[in-house]
Amino acid sequence: MGQTYQSYQDAVESRAREGQESIRNLKQKAEDVADTVATEGAKAVKAAGETASDAAAATKRFVQEQPYIAIGAVVVAACAIGALWKLSSSRRSSGNEFLDRLSEAVEPGYRALRRRL
Repeated sequence: MGQTYQSYQDAVESRAREGQESIRNLKQKAEDVADTVATEGAKAVKAAGETASDAAAATKRFVQEQPYIAIGAVVVAACAIGALWKLSSSRRSSGNEFLDRLSEAVEPGYRALRRRL
């Protein structure tokens, strides 16, 4: 029991100061990280906005210069999306059933074409 009350109190105060200093350092690091994240986030948002603006301008220029190709591309994309939607919404069938349905749809037109020839 060589330590006195004063030495315990000094040790506790020393540890408290060390803890407060550690907390201040952590708080400063957290603030620095938050500032960095905010700055980088703002840069990313600005870059995304510029990219979107450039893409919109390029699309507008393309549509104005080549309207028929643009309309054709939209029609093709719409047909592809519609076909995918139709296939996904219908009952899942095997490849043979799909080929049977396809031949049933094509066969009448093929027969009519052969009659004309």
